[in-house]
Amino acid sequence: MSTTIQIKRSTGSAAPAASDLVEGELAYAEDRSGDGASAKLYISSIDSGSSEVIQAIGGKYYTDLLDGATNANTASKLVKRDASGNFNGGTITGSTLTDGTASIASGAITGATNITASGTVQFGSISDGTITATAFVDEDNMSSNSATLIPTQQSVKAYVDAQVTASDLDAAGDSGTIDIDLDSETFTIAGGTGITTAASGTTITATLDDTAVSAGSYGSTTAVPVITVDAQGRITAASTSAISTSYTLAADSGSNDSVAGGETITFSGTANEIETTVSNNEITFGLPNNVTISGNLTVSGTTTTVDSTTLSVADPLISLATGNNSSDAVDIGLYGLYDTSGSTDLYSGLFRDANDSGKWKLFKDLQAAPTTTVNTGGTGYAVATLVANLESSSVTITGGSITGITDLVVADGGTGAGTFTSKGILYGNGTGALQVTAAGSEGQVLQAGSGGTPEFGGIDGGTY
Repeated sequence: MSTTIQIKRSTGSAAPAASDLVEGELAYAEDRSGDGASAKLYISSIDSGSSEVIQAIGGKYYTDLLDGATNANTASKLVKRDASGNFNGGTITGSTLTDGTASIASGAITGATNITASGTVQFGSISDGTITATAFVDEDNMSSNSATLIPTQQSVKAYVDAQVTASDLDAAGDSGTIDIDLDSETFTIAGGTGITTAASGTTITATLDDTAVSAGSYGSTTAVPVITVDAQGRITAASTSAISTSYTLAADSGSNDSVAGGETITFSGTANEIETTVSNNEITFGLPNNVTISGNLTVSGTTTTVDSTTLSVADPLISLATGNNSSDAVDIGLYGLYDTSGSTDLYSGLFRDANDSGKWKLFKDLQAAPTTTVNTGGTGYAVATLVANLESSSVTITGGSITGITDLVVADGGTGAGTFTSKGILYGNGTGALQVTAAGSEGQVLQAGSGGTPEFGGIDGGTY
């Protein structure tokens, strides 16, 4: 299969104007009168200022330049190597000369910033424009103090070693200063009040002195600890002091009661409201199996779970989403849990979709429980089937499939036609029946014809 594609073209040699092409469109100036000597291929592009520009990207003009390349020193010709990799030229200007097999017999190298060589470089002086070096020198004491001599590695090491040997270490404390000769003296870290130091190997360890206080736990349910601390923050004494064993018992109602040590405190529940249980010095408060609430019950949490098998509600109308009065942000409805395979929880229900113009929807097979909204794009979500008798003078169907109706009009979601040309393409016709193109041939593409009517044909960019 093949398709004929013709780009925009001109018989002359002039470049197309920006108005002739759109961004990314190609055009070719054939230069027929010059047998293509100035023929060029152009493309329309956009520059950094968001303006359209025409750029030459190829053509016979440039291929002739490549074909005319030579290894000779010829003006206005591209340079190529001969069979040995050589070419003749005039002046070569560059920033870097890297040694391979190149040799410079005489003269000077000027304008270069880097010269890399694999062999020995002999020089009278080296200069980067700021610093000039005239020679290497092996001088341990650096006595020359020259701005043009480069020291050897051996002389640099000897000089540095001499400087280190002549140095000492200065140290200072909260009071006083010392200096330690690094070659002959020892730096000592001594312990102060309450601290002992010890050196071993490469480590100095500082240890707190024993204050003679017995290790242990001080204080109890009937006594509090008494601690003595010295000026260094150390505990130098520890003991206990007895505390009172009586206290006052109070509640939201009733008279306060004084409880002495040895007395029993009893926590009593209320029948059908709350019960208490004591075990292993622990009192547990809980609800009895059957709870009666005589007044109104308000639950302010985020989740209320009812595990009863039967729910009886006297109210004939159940109010949902009572707090949804500032915006239409949550879905309203109900759902249930089921499992058809024994291994996957599924959810089905009826809800008002806040994200879809408040449409009521039946759903099934959703694998994640809804929260404040039903995820219509969630895993397994599907539209459930409603079995019912519909009674209405007018029924509007906005989706799904309709059977038993022939040539449904466009206004009702149909095509308005019963048959179409084989292998043709359908296209709109306002409120009338859909239209169809003629079948295309191999290699043709679909494009807009006269008046915008779709039709099959080749691609022709035209002329400029």
